[in-house]
Amino acid sequence: MAWAMCAPRLAALLLGLLAVSACKSTPVPDLAKNSELYAFSEFVTKLPGDRKVFVATLEDARETVTPAAPAGDVKYPILYDTDERWLRPVTEMVDEILRREIEDSEIFDEVCESPKDAQIVITPSLIAFRTGALEEISGGRGIAEVAIRFRVHGPADASGERTLVLDQTVVDRKVTEASFRTASRYVLAGVSLRACMVRMLQVLDSKNIGRDGMPLPVPSAVDASFRR
Repeated sequence: MAWAMCAPRLAALLLGLLAVSACKSTPVPDLAKNSELYAFSEFVTKLPGDRKVFVATLEDARETVTPAAPAGDVKYPILYDTDERWLRPVTEMVDEILRREIEDSEIFDEVCESPKDAQIVITPSLIAFRTGALEEISGGRGIAEVAIRFRVHGPADASGERTLVLDQTVVDRKVTEASFRTASRYVLAGVSLRACMVRMLQVLDSKNIGRDGMPLPVPSAVDASFRR
């Protein structure tokens, strides 16, 4: 895949962003609006899809995290950030990014406004999204954790029910090296989120979810939450 060929170059670019961010403040703490925080993946399928998709609003399924939670060694607790550090609600930013990534990937022919117009329905949930700092004797470490679950329903049958054909969660965790000048956790969150987005797109692409005439994954359950 072309993506694999450019991965080293992109990884170097992301490391560069982290290094630069450690030296200056972040002007706009909005992942979807600030390209210094989130670099869109530019993932594009080699075989564009012809099925239409509806993407439901991102659900916030995160567990409540205390501002200070021990991580392994209680001597060095992770001090987690709160959502208030962002310009907008986290789910609003991630939802905007997710929709653009799916649309730009060309995995589907069109992203519809209503499930009635789509053969495929994707229901995403934000399982984890947090950043924090781990202070050690040798310096501080920046931490970012992102997890997104996406459920995919196939075409509606005569009764309007859709079969659940895919239920998967992508996870990424980034931890920086200990340093007395830590990298921006805003940027670290963007790097982790981007990794999740790429993995999600790779799964959707490899499973032929957007290609008409190609078999969908083996049905795992029937879910009537979405009707025609």
